Amino acid sequence: MTNPEEIKNIISDILAGEREKFSLIVNLYKESVFRIAIGYMHTKDDAEDIVQEVFIKTYQSLSGFKGKSEFSTWLYRITVNTCLNAIEKKQRYSFFQKAEDTVTRIFNIRSDDKNPEEKLLSREKEKAVQDAIDSLPKQQRTAFTLKRYEDLSQQDISKIMNLSEGAVEQLLQRAKVNLTNKLKKIK
Repeated sequence: MTNPEEIKNIISDILAGEREKFSLIVNLYKESVFRIAIGYMHTKDDAEDIVQEVFIKTYQSLSGFKGKSEFSTWLYRITVNTCLNAIEKKQRYSFFQKAEDTVTRIFNIRSDDKNPEEKLLSREKEKAVQDAIDSLPKQQRTAFTLKRYEDLSQQDISKIMNLSEGAVEQLLQRAKVNLTNKLKKIK
């Protein structure tokens, strides 16, 4: 990636009117933002929507970036908050909308070498893992998602979450224990 000084220069250029340079930021970070978003949203379409929303918010609030942390830390905070807000909105769906989405997903199983029963079992296991991750407390889920999908260090996660590294380590350990216990019940 680009070093922090280059990012600051790009941001300065954008704020000075060279808006087209924002595409440099998008190209540098879109894959990382997508990985975080997919960790929360679980579907490509939802994650892509989050990516778009994150970069719109980033562009609109670029003048608010003060450089006290790395740009990626600031951007990942925006990403996590956008994901959490989207999940809240999603949870407001009516019961019927959720049921319709579930039926659609069940019958929209990818065709590959598995027979229909194997496909359904595979999809159910995938859904169980996603549900287990979704059921983690917010802080554990955030730490776990940043570690698993973006492979960030505990130090980076601590900066994004405004916590000590020790607190992040505890969150990751608790998330692992909680996920293990939830997934044991499923087997």
